[in-house]
Amino acid sequence: MDFRRYLPDSVIDLCDRRGDTDPSTTERGSDSRESDRTRSMDGTPRQARIANSIIFSILGAVFATWAVRIPAISATLSLSEGDIGLALLGLAVGSIIGLVTSGVVVSHYGGRKVIRAGLIVYTLALLLITAAGGFFLLGGMLLVFGFGKGLIDVAANAQGVRIERSYPGQIMGSFHALFSGGGLLGAGLGAIATSLGLSVRTHFALMGIAFLLIGFTASVWLLPKDTSVDTGPAVSLPSRELAGFCVLGFCALFIEGVGNDWSAVFLETSASASATVAALGFGAFSLMMMVGRFLADSAVEWIGPKRFIRLAAVVAALGITLTLLARPIVSLVGFGVLGLGLAGIMPVSLSIAGNHDPDSPAEPAIAAVSTAGYAGFAVGPVAIGLIAEASSLRAAFVPAFGLTALIIVLTGLLPTVARTAGDGETPA
Repeated sequence: MDFRRYLPDSVIDLCDRRGDTDPSTTERGSDSRESDRTRSMDGTPRQARIANSIIFSILGAVFATWAVRIPAISATLSLSEGDIGLALLGLAVGSIIGLVTSGVVVSHYGGRKVIRAGLIVYTLALLLITAAGGFFLLGGMLLVFGFGKGLIDVAANAQGVRIERSYPGQIMGSFHALFSGGGLLGAGLGAIATSLGLSVRTHFALMGIAFLLIGFTASVWLLPKDTSVDTGPAVSLPSRELAGFCVLGFCALFIEGVGNDWSAVFLETSASASATVAALGFGAFSLMMMVGRFLADSAVEWIGPKRFIRLAAVVAALGITLTLLARPIVSLVGFGVLGLGLAGIMPVSLSIAGNHDPDSPAEPAIAAVSTAGYAGFAVGPVAIGLIAEASSLRAAFVPAFGLTALIIVLTGLLPTVARTAGDGETPA
């Protein structure tokens, strides 16, 4: 396994003066042409990788800031589990609208401008959530919050695909790892804010302003729109070869939505954990997501994508099993194992989507696969809330276990994918 890709570029440069002129990039056909184009822009691939890593971290940190305070917001507004599930429908709908919209506007204006616009919407909505005085206002604010997240999501993934083409191997997993790292940071800060007794409004205001300023500063290094490439259709359906990966993405992000939105609530209610331990549940989930995504790129090259996905699904199923035991520490560990299992499935799918045709722009494919995957992210938390209202939260987690089995079965029907160092993944 080649772990050099996970080292900071400055360290690699000091070791072998590789810089942006790595000879291996000349062996990548159209990827080399993409590299030449990006070097002539404002940010080099190295600078753009740093900037996009920061954007992914902010994307995760802001979401975690909201997620760990769901119990407090629910208590303040006197909402039931079913009410929270329905309010999350606003987040779900907003995310899907943002994903589709981003696929359109990124093709026309470039990822950098869309990320900046998304940062404004995303952080402003975080502040406005605290002004919600009831169920309907909360749902509306979450719709705006999800819209901002969706805008950033597609644009940042499209940036990642363009940057990846300037490197000799897959690096998309590292970007998604830093989304989880940001989630870990947000969860840790949320646990501190809870232990210090900070109000949700003060907590959200501090985080929102700080992350907006950091994101705008980093965006200077992002790659601007490449005017030398025909953008093609702004929105497109995934190809037949990628449809199976879209289904896997749907299943994986359905379960991921459960971990993101219901980990704190499950630990505090079903597992009878303290508020601080409940906040750490999201942190454990994000930590292991980060670890798994850092390892995913090398693991795919080592054992192949189909075996990787099967193994990941088995680990995720184990995590759900531990969680359902409903013991504070055991369930906390279960959320961590669940994060480790889910970590690499979506990054692998997005990398294939963006690189399956190097001569075509990545944005439409990223938008299509992201929309299919994040539909699961949208449906999952809402479905869990409705099932929990009718029975119990423990029973509501059972469908997530069934989806891990579905992932294992569907993987056998996928086309074989071959990958070699320096090349994108293509159907064999």
